[in-house]
Amino acid sequence: MPGGRERNIMRWELRVSLLREQIARLDAKLAHLNAANGSSSLAAQREGLTAQRAELSRQLDTMGPDPRAKMG
Repeated sequence: MPGGRERNIMRWELRVSLLREQIARLDAKLAHLNAANGSSSLAAQREGLTAQRAELSRQLDTMGPDPRAKMG
């Protein structure tokens, strides 16, 4: 297929973009919670979101570098 990408590269790109979008959404939720007044239920939500973000970041790190060959 001329101009096409290999499946493993497409999977990598899709997975990385999904992880980055999920991290961005969690960052937005955390920013919203940080702007709100602090109560015990908000603190628990904040901790849960922080743990989710850490797990997504770990998954993103596990994905490794871009599998495409680099020039030079």
